[in-house]
Amino acid sequence: LLLAVIVLLTWPHLYLIQFYFWLFRRQLPNSLELGGLFIVWAIAGGTGLGFLVSLALGFVLLPWLWPEVDEIGQWFTVAAIYFVNSLIWFELGYRWGQRQAKRLES
Repeated sequence: LLLAVIVLLTWPHLYLIQFYFWLFRRQLPNSLELGGLFIVWAIAGGTGLGFLVSLALGFVLLPWLWPEVDEIGQWFTVAAIYFVNSLIWFELGYRWGQRQAKRLES
Protein backbone atom coordinates (compact mmCIF):
# COMPACT_ATOMS: atom_id res chain seq x y z
CA LEU A 1 0.00 0.00 0.00
CA LEU A 2 2.83 2.39 0.83
CA LEU A 3 4.43 1.71 -2.56
CA ALA A 4 1.12 2.48 -4.28
CA VAL A 5 0.84 5.78 -2.42
CA ILE A 6 4.41 6.68 -3.34
CA VAL A 7 3.75 5.89 -7.00
CA LEU A 8 0.55 7.93 -7.09
CA LEU A 9 1.96 10.93 -5.24
CA THR A 10 5.08 11.19 -7.34
CA TRP A 11 3.68 10.98 -10.86
CA PRO A 12 6.76 12.47 -12.61
CA HIS A 13 8.75 9.34 -11.98
CA LEU A 14 6.12 7.20 -13.74
CA TYR A 15 8.08 8.02 -16.88
CA LEU A 16 11.13 6.57 -15.16
CA ILE A 17 9.17 3.37 -14.46
CA GLN A 18 8.37 3.08 -18.16
CA PHE A 19 12.01 3.63 -19.04
CA TYR A 20 13.20 1.05 -16.49
CA PHE A 21 10.67 -1.47 -17.73
CA TRP A 22 11.74 -0.88 -21.34
CA LEU A 23 15.42 -1.16 -20.40
CA PHE A 24 14.93 -4.31 -18.35
CA ARG A 25 12.94 -5.95 -21.12
CA ARG A 26 15.68 -5.06 -23.58
CA GLN A 27 18.76 -5.83 -21.49
CA LEU A 28 17.74 -8.66 -19.20
CA PRO A 29 16.47 -12.08 -20.23
CA ASN A 30 12.81 -13.02 -20.03
CA SER A 31 13.70 -15.69 -17.49
CA LEU A 32 13.47 -13.08 -14.71
CA GLU A 33 9.72 -12.65 -15.36
CA LEU A 34 8.10 -11.50 -12.10
CA GLY A 35 11.48 -11.02 -10.46
CA GLY A 36 12.35 -8.42 -13.08
CA LEU A 37 9.02 -6.70 -12.57
CA PHE A 38 9.62 -6.65 -8.82
CA ILE A 39 13.04 -5.07 -9.40
CA VAL A 40 11.44 -2.38 -11.58
CA TRP A 41 8.85 -1.63 -8.89
CA ALA A 42 11.56 -1.55 -6.19
CA ILE A 43 13.49 1.01 -8.22
CA ALA A 44 10.32 3.02 -8.83
CA GLY A 45 9.39 2.93 -5.15
CA GLY A 46 12.88 4.03 -4.18
CA THR A 47 12.82 6.95 -6.57
CA GLY A 48 9.32 7.92 -5.41
CA LEU A 49 10.40 7.81 -1.80
CA GLY A 50 13.46 9.82 -2.77
CA PHE A 51 11.21 12.44 -4.31
CA LEU A 52 9.29 12.81 -1.07
CA VAL A 53 12.55 12.99 0.89
CA SER A 54 13.96 15.58 -1.52
CA LEU A 55 10.82 17.71 -1.07
CA ALA A 56 11.18 17.51 2.70
CA LEU A 57 14.88 18.36 2.59
CA GLY A 58 14.51 21.15 0.04
CA PHE A 59 11.50 22.91 1.51
CA VAL A 60 11.72 22.13 5.23
CA LEU A 61 15.28 21.39 6.28
CA LEU A 62 17.17 23.65 3.86
CA PRO A 63 15.40 26.89 4.87
CA TRP A 64 15.88 25.97 8.50
CA LEU A 65 19.63 25.37 8.03
CA TRP A 66 20.19 28.19 5.56
CA PRO A 67 17.55 30.93 5.96
CA GLU A 68 18.99 33.10 3.16
CA VAL A 69 18.21 30.53 0.44
CA ASP A 70 15.65 31.63 -2.13
CA GLU A 71 12.92 29.60 -3.82
CA ILE A 72 15.06 28.83 -6.87
CA GLY A 73 17.72 27.40 -4.58
CA GLN A 74 15.13 25.23 -2.88
CA TRP A 75 13.85 23.87 -6.21
CA PHE A 76 17.42 23.26 -7.38
CA THR A 77 18.12 21.33 -4.18
CA VAL A 78 14.98 19.22 -4.63
CA ALA A 79 15.88 18.44 -8.25
CA ALA A 80 19.50 17.62 -7.41
CA ILE A 81 18.60 15.29 -4.54
CA TYR A 82 15.94 13.57 -6.67
CA PHE A 83 18.36 13.14 -9.57
CA VAL A 84 21.13 11.66 -7.41
CA ASN A 85 18.67 9.40 -5.60
CA SER A 86 17.26 8.17 -8.92
CA LEU A 87 20.74 7.34 -10.17
CA ILE A 88 21.58 5.46 -6.99
CA TRP A 89 18.37 3.41 -7.05
CA PHE A 90 18.75 2.70 -10.74
CA GLU A 91 22.35 1.56 -10.32
CA LEU A 92 21.45 -0.70 -7.39
CA GLY A 93 18.41 -2.17 -9.14
CA TYR A 94 20.09 -2.66 -12.50
CA ARG A 95 23.06 -4.45 -10.94
CA TRP A 96 20.64 -6.54 -8.88
CA GLY A 97 18.81 -7.55 -12.06
CA GLN A 98 22.06 -8.46 -13.79
CA ARG A 99 23.13 -10.62 -10.85
CA GLN A 100 19.76 -12.39 -10.85
CA ALA A 101 20.01 -13.02 -14.60
CA LYS A 102 23.50 -14.48 -14.23
CA ARG A 103 22.31 -16.68 -11.36
CA LEU A 104 19.47 -18.04 -13.50
CA GLU A 105 21.77 -18.74 -16.44
CA SER A 106 24.20 -20.85 -14.42
